[in-house]
Amino acid sequence: MTDDVTNDLPAEQSAAPEVAPTNAAPTLDWRQLTVEGRYNAARNAYLVSGEQDPQVRAGLSALIDVQELLRERTYGRAVERLERLDVFPDFAPWQQIEEELKVLKDSAAALDRRDPDLARELLGQVSSPWFAGELLTQLGTTEVYDGNMAEAAALFERATEVDPQHYRALTNLGNIALEDGRVDDAIELYERALKVDENFPNAHHNLGVAYRKKGQLNKSVRSLRRAQRTQQRHEVAEARENIGKWAGPSFGKYFKWIMWGLVIVGGYLLLRMAGYI
Repeated sequence: MTDDVTNDLPAEQSAAPEVAPTNAAPTLDWRQLTVEGRYNAARNAYLVSGEQDPQVRAGLSALIDVQELLRERTYGRAVERLERLDVFPDFAPWQQIEEELKVLKDSAAALDRRDPDLARELLGQVSSPWFAGELLTQLGTTEVYDGNMAEAAALFERATEVDPQHYRALTNLGNIALEDGRVDDAIELYERALKVDENFPNAHHNLGVAYRKKGQLNKSVRSLRRAQRTQQRHEVAEARENIGKWAGPSFGKYFKWIMWGLVIVGGYLLLRMAGYI
């Protein structure tokens, strides 16, 4: 990938495990939709089915939340969300799902350390993926690390087929298109990713790079500034969460004032060093 492009890298093996076919006829069988990884559709189908088991509803809601957290690459929170279920209804193999989440977390960490071989080995342990979009995205990223862009693109394509909302896979496809010189295709893919999550900083940044390549400097600057703002919001949210875990729940409501205090103190010190105070 080009040096300016912010790549999303965490992944698995090229011999991807079997995933549910996406060209199956539409169905309102909530159990089948669950097996296919279409958790929002499964919950909606369950709600109109006439069944009223709150434990099933809670289980489906947990799968929806976990899927979204995986798209965000917040693997620890995904594991915690699953663990918060009071009762594990019998429509899913929850222990297997929990083990898969831990594998995805470990393989992502291996990719962050630029160790695609270890990530590939870990992901090979997933035999029946419940989160195929994330699995395929990580697999595609291992191929990026190894320089196999055609294989990576095929895996990212499959990820978007089984999970059309997987905005990281869409962004990665945009990165490959940009590297290939297909700037218009890259812009379309980044815009598709941002329709799913308008606050994904990588897509904003890379969209800015693509606009710059087309000579559309105003659009480039807007996208790059948006990337900077969204990245700052992500960092503040992460800091607030980490501080909350460290200092306890009562600390959270004072976080904003503490941050403002740090800004004021920092400004005072800068002015003093500059000789204005």
